[in-house]
Amino acid sequence: MTKLAITGAELVDPEAALERRATLLVEDGRIAGSVAPEAPLGADWRVIARPGLAVAPGFLDLHFHGELVAAPPAQFPAALERASQRMLREGTTGFLATTVCWPRAQLADAVGALAAAVDGVPAAGASCLGLHLEGPWISAEAPGAMAPEAIRPFAAREGGEVLARAGKHLRMVTLAPEVEGAEALLAELERRGAIAALGHTHASPACIREAIARGLRHVTHLWNAMGPIHQRAPGVAGTALAEDRLTCDLICDGYHVDPAIVRVAARALGERLVLITDRIDVPERAHSSALGEISAGSDGEPWRRADGTIAGSQLALDAALRNARRFAGIGLCDAVAACTLRPARLLGVERERGTLRAGARADLALLDADGRAVETWLAGSPAWRSEEFSPG
Repeated sequence: MTKLAITGAELVDPEAALERRATLLVEDGRIAGSVAPEAPLGADWRVIARPGLAVAPGFLDLHFHGELVAAPPAQFPAALERASQRMLREGTTGFLATTVCWPRAQLADAVGALAAAVDGVPAAGASCLGLHLEGPWISAEAPGAMAPEAIRPFAAREGGEVLARAGKHLRMVTLAPEVEGAEALLAELERRGAIAALGHTHASPACIREAIARGLRHVTHLWNAMGPIHQRAPGVAGTALAEDRLTCDLICDGYHVDPAIVRVAARALGERLVLITDRIDVPERAHSSALGEISAGSDGEPWRRADGTIAGSQLALDAALRNARRFAGIGLCDAVAACTLRPARLLGVERERGTLRAGARADLALLDADGRAVETWLAGSPAWRSEEFSPG
């Protein structure tokens, strides 16, 4: 039996909504609890000193494209393996592999290949917790960077095959509730236990409320690819901010959403705010991606299509946490919750991930005073350490 005691650190516990100096106890890869810093430990405990650091649950990213926007299906396993390793550098220990709107002839096979690739992601990296299908059942009036020709209504035959190919790995689908077939899609997602998320839409408030009654639970990249707010027409974003039954994720890179609007969202959403990356990881320019030709900006600026449309971010989740604190003035525990407990609750895995409760996996993000990940643990063992960090 392996018994570890992480001492000298500040525990950031999003479930208890507090930060406290304590010793975190880990047994056989799971959290066993915590004790006061001065509490004596038995001789069978191995002490791991991490003074000056904050210990948080490992981060969870609900929206990560990685290389999938440009890789052929045969390369999906290698792409997910590389992603799972890279994510450790930002404190992320679990993610949803997120698709784009692939053409009709490719979609089912691509989703099937991606679902098969999930099972092959090695345990030595961040866990792929399933698939997030971003479309193709979205509004042609709010495509974002999606290829317009790949956007279409939900048809039971084609859509049913796609969802079946995703199988047990289907976790979330971003959809527009005003498109043809959305009612049938919501019913199918409810039957499969998958999260129905609002996105790429100009749906009316009444349409959104009706979709909520049919199982809609979440909002994808709030403010992006949706209608603006007017004082007499709240639109999608205004309805999402006001609707307590919806959680909302947000790309907090300072480009997708202005910092002042991040502050507005954080104040309105409170515990409903979730942070995501919507990250793309391909060479600096991709000539044949599913989004068309895209190129990366400098200094962390987002990916864009040739016409200037934002296509995705270069954001790391620990950077999103730091930005949320800086833009919105929220506390560390609140920002950590937006990357951990809240996405875990949405996925229904909060007993296992996103928490420091006893019995959960000891997947941990160790942060420096600035909120940068310097060490990431998987199942009670260090899996990655920054070259700049020396535990002493």
